[in-house]
Amino acid sequence: MQTESDAAPSGRGWRSWLRVDVLVAIVALVVLLPASIAVLTQPETRPDAAMTAVAIGLFAGLHLLSLLAVRNPLVALAGASAIMTALALVPGLREVSAALFPSSFAYLLVLGQVALQCRPLIGVLALGSGVFGAALIASTELEFHDGPRFGAFIGLTGAVSAAWAVGRLLRLRRAQAEDRMQAGVERAIAEERMRINRDLHDIVAHSMTVMIAQAEVARALLDDDPARSDSALGIVVDTGRDALRGMRSVVADDGDAPLRPLPTLDSLTELVEAVRRPGSEVEFVEVGDRAPLSPGAALALHHAVREALTNAVRHTSPPVRIDVRLVWSPTGLLATVTDDGGSDTTHDGPGGLGTGGLGTGTGLIGVGERVRQAGGVMTTRERAPRGWTVRIDLPVAPEKGAS
Repeated sequence: MQTESDAAPSGRGWRSWLRVDVLVAIVALVVLLPASIAVLTQPETRPDAAMTAVAIGLFAGLHLLSLLAVRNPLVALAGASAIMTALALVPGLREVSAALFPSSFAYLLVLGQVALQCRPLIGVLALGSGVFGAALIASTELEFHDGPRFGAFIGLTGAVSAAWAVGRLLRLRRAQAEDRMQAGVERAIAEERMRINRDLHDIVAHSMTVMIAQAEVARALLDDDPARSDSALGIVVDTGRDALRGMRSVVADDGDAPLRPLPTLDSLTELVEAVRRPGSEVEFVEVGDRAPLSPGAALALHHAVREALTNAVRHTSPPVRIDVRLVWSPTGLLATVTDDGGSDTTHDGPGGLGTGGLGTGTGLIGVGERVRQAGGVMTTRERAPRGWTVRIDLPVAPEKGAS
């Protein structure tokens, strides 16, 4: 299964700016920059007007770099390191180093982003630069003597190490979450393949039943009614070919598998009717002349539409409108299931309720694997401003007797 997203119009752009690390950087800008300015303009620490403007500009730049670090941590680290060096060496501040003002916390945010997003070696180099900066600040502070100078170095190094460690811990947790997601995807594909095996068992069992019955008819009428016997043999041949076309994977050898009616194109109407309810408006449109689908493709279409309808109802808040559309062509079938995202009164993402979007996605991954094994392609696409479109492209079956 493939997943696509709209670019700027989709909801992902603004959601990326509601991440916790971005919010922390914004809070630091709003709270710590005024605090630094207030300390800077105290009578006992106030430098001349030019140096005050320079220091305020460096503080503001440091906070802006903490926001840039979310997208480009290495560039932000280079800029933040240069600013911290300038603050440590800026003349005219004799009571306390400008590098120790509240806004310097933004440098720790940048360092944490490097540890979070970059390779381990780069993270270690960034930690080393932070420790070097701590030594520079401790050694250039005029108020520190030998004892306090060493204590300041230890304290600053501890702060730098803590920021780096938090970034590494978050990186580890992110990697573990990605591993769990990948394991979930693989499990969903494996489970879907097991269901495919069971469905193929049904296809073959159904086809064999028809073939045996028609073969018995042909044998019984071979002498008395050769025409009907020949017609029954033709059904045997066509049914056998259909069964072979439906076998896209190894058939499960399960003698206890229950036989059940195979889904057909007409069963899509039942799916649509099943989700119609107060607050869920569903429209089903079919365009073009129907062409035969292989049993595997019909099953894949049924499961894909059912999963898309289920997600559209489950992950939106009513009222929601869902459009199911089948477009037939001589070479294939294009099926789309589109929802409008539902009510945005509790909007937290593209699809109404806080669960948002398509949930964990393992259900769609499974049916995407089913569609792929049937020779088709399934894609999901986020719509603007809300909602999702699930698209299923399936080939039609060749004509009877085609090679």
